[in-house]
Amino acid sequence: MEQSLLERIIRLDENDELNIIRILILIDKMAGRNQKQTIDGINKLVKLDFLLRYPVALERALLKLNKDKDIHNIDIKVYERESVETNLMHFNYGPWDSRYRRFLTILEAKGLITYIISGKTVNVAITQAGHKTVDSISSFFEFQDYVTRSGLIKRHFGSYSSKKLINFFYEVFPEMVTMKQGDEIKI
Repeated sequence: MEQSLLERIIRLDENDELNIIRILILIDKMAGRNQKQTIDGINKLVKLDFLLRYPVALERALLKLNKDKDIHNIDIKVYERESVETNLMHFNYGPWDSRYRRFLTILEAKGLITYIISGKTVNVAITQAGHKTVDSISSFFEFQDYVTRSGLIKRHFGSYSSKKLINFFYEVFPEMVTMKQGDEIKI
């Protein structure tokens, strides 16, 4: 039996490797040119990944910032606009996917990221091996959207704190304000 495009997209989202690659590319871009910057907290990482994972959400966020010239760089595909599938759930601090801890544990176990504890915050940093991995996979056409979109996210939202991001999300995605904890986020 032939799978529909939507069924294939849903299966891709269930693929840990694809999610791990997306997150690794984002962490690498957030580290900057010198690979020294960290993402201040896992909640911030998840919010930034929300924008990467759902380019329609990134488009809405850039529209809110009046960054019209950057919107064409997102290059949203038809299936990305029409996909009704999402695994992210609304929790107290915004979007969340129960698999994030597993993804990050795999990345750390492979030596691609590291954690730097600062008080109660777990900062996420790219390692040299992680950066080299991103350098090699960035040449693949299939990952170019992640690379480009991660650069936009870094430029426009990298300096935001987790709290500023969630407040911004509530402005841009007012439907999140009325959602109950555990509800699927549909953008």
